[in-house]
Amino acid sequence: MRTTISIFVLSLCLASLLYSQTQFYNETALPAPARTIQKGLFQPLVYGYSAKVTFSTHALAFPVMPNLTMKWNYYQQANRGLSFQHAMYYPTPLLRLIARKGIGGIISPEFNIPSAFIIYSGVLFTQIADRQYLTLKAGLNLGLKTGKLDTRTTIDLPLVYPRLQMLYDKWGTRFGIDYRRLLSQQFSGLIDADIFYYPTAYCRFAIEHKALLIWHCSPRNQVTFGYKLVYGEYPFGKAWHLFLPLIDFQRIWQLKSK
Repeated sequence: MRTTISIFVLSLCLASLLYSQTQFYNETALPAPARTIQKGLFQPLVYGYSAKVTFSTHALAFPVMPNLTMKWNYYQQANRGLSFQHAMYYPTPLLRLIARKGIGGIISPEFNIPSAFIIYSGVLFTQIADRQYLTLKAGLNLGLKTGKLDTRTTIDLPLVYPRLQMLYDKWGTRFGIDYRRLLSQQFSGLIDADIFYYPTAYCRFAIEHKALLIWHCSPRNQVTFGYKLVYGEYPFGKAWHLFLPLIDFQRIWQLKSK
């Protein structure tokens, strides 16, 4: 039973990471409209707290990896915006869950898993022109632990490995570019790339690229189709991974005024 739970939980976390950057307001400097909630089948839960503050969380991963992200819109004009983003993750419950013997044991139970936190701070700048949105992102990842974490406990999987690597190498950087274009009243497109770089690590580099076609089937609903391509350096070597297809349904709710 625990084997099945471990694989299922890790699959949910992978799905959450795959679809983590398709919502319009979540990965641009623009704040989400106040008192709105956005959610997809695999998407982060995004809440527009106010005209300047947006909160989000990976809901699928939350039971085993509590996490919270806050974005503060520093300034917003008609054609550009600048925001600061801060996030915190607590992956310890996930790492302890998948530490077991036998089939399904991703981490050997002989290793001690200390309490660990991942902290991210970054900046987003979005330029708007002729139904086009170009976003530049840069940030710093920090890993904090209450004890030593053996390097043999790494999870050498795409998407997961670069996001947990700062627990072993203390810090790393992340850069990204996101291009969105409104193709018509019903369709838009997205192309992006994110780079993870750890200057002091043995496996220093990972890049993730995604392309999506987004169908705005109604003012509150949209469906996304696309793929994700990942290249990374892992303890076993360098590797490419293609995830196809990416399909998701998303909806936005407007909460009643207080």
